[in-house]
Amino acid sequence: MLDLDFNLNDFCSINDEELAALAKSDKSALNALICRYSKLVFIKSEIYANYFTNSDDLRQEGLMGLLSAVGSFNPEKNVKFSTFAEVCIENRMKSLLAKENKFASSVENIDELFEISNISSDETPESVYLCKEYFSELFSSIRSALSPTELSAFNFCIQGLSYRAAAEKLGITEKSVDNAMQRARRKIRALMRL
Repeated sequence: MLDLDFNLNDFCSINDEELAALAKSDKSALNALICRYSKLVFIKSEIYANYFTNSDDLRQEGLMGLLSAVGSFNPEKNVKFSTFAEVCIENRMKSLLAKENKFASSVENIDELFEISNISSDETPESVYLCKEYFSELFSSIRSALSPTELSAFNFCIQGLSYRAAAEKLGITEKSVDNAMQRARRKIRALMRL
């Protein structure tokens, strides 16, 4: 948790590389580094946000990328910390986007969304927007309701993989995939009733 009970001015004269080295063992230095890079995380999250992934999720991933950068930064490699941190932040965000896009790839375009929801594509732009919002919220609710195993099994199954193929990819048994899908179906049905 970010502790704001420190004096940011104590770290103004320290460059990023020194601060990153300090941050590995000093909580105040880590908090100062997070404060320094929070604007970068915010900007990147706004750039990468899309229909299926909101900027809040991306900000969380970006902060995780920043923490990863602090933990694995090696000043002996002659790379500036700012460059290294930016790459780590972007990689975490792109990884989340790739996962989300795999999830969304089962619905290739808006016409398929209309088909699924029995909405005509001849409707007004406002209704198209509302439909997109509905599915965005639905996908977000599904992602938050399912456990990681359930979400992975669900993603593989909606992509058309058999339980056996999903089990191989996940490194679990077919029965575990079946159980995860049963739980996922129950949770999704409950969401659809709301």
